[in-house]
Amino acid sequence: MGAKARFPGVLMGIDWGGRRVGVALSDPSRTLARPLTVLVRDGSGTIPFQEGEKLLASLRKIATDHDVTGLVFGIPYYHLSGDPNPHAPLFLRVARDLSRDLALPLFLHDEGQSSEAAREIRKGHPGRRNSAQSLDHVAAATLLQGFLDAPPEERREVSEGALLGEDS
Repeated sequence: MGAKARFPGVLMGIDWGGRRVGVALSDPSRTLARPLTVLVRDGSGTIPFQEGEKLLASLRKIATDHDVTGLVFGIPYYHLSGDPNPHAPLFLRVARDLSRDLALPLFLHDEGQSSEAAREIRKGHPGRRNSAQSLDHVAAATLLQGFLDAPPEERREVSEGALLGEDS
């Protein structure tokens, strides 16, 4: 792991999915997370980027428009059953590639049950649509808030070498 997340500024939380990507932003003091948008992905619903996917341009515009200084990417390390998620390495690769493409420091956070938490939040607001699409940005805000609330020693930037298994 790299340095602690000490520098100020807005963080962008990402809840990555095969068909949609939820995006959330923190305030500049890194105290509160808020849902921003849901981006629909091109392609077949696979986890990795597809060649020519328009999503990267949308994320780059969000990062520029909101002066984003870091990326918090949710990794589903485990299924709700507690079993390890065999797709976690694919999400790690996407996180690494996205961080590199956006030229932003990367922070990983166990997305745990962010989608389930988003469904619970939505139940408390019955006037809103209950589609899965409307939950992705709420899930992104939930995972970003979890990162912001984590003890400082758990909020560390991930180095490129650590993602590739080259450093500890």
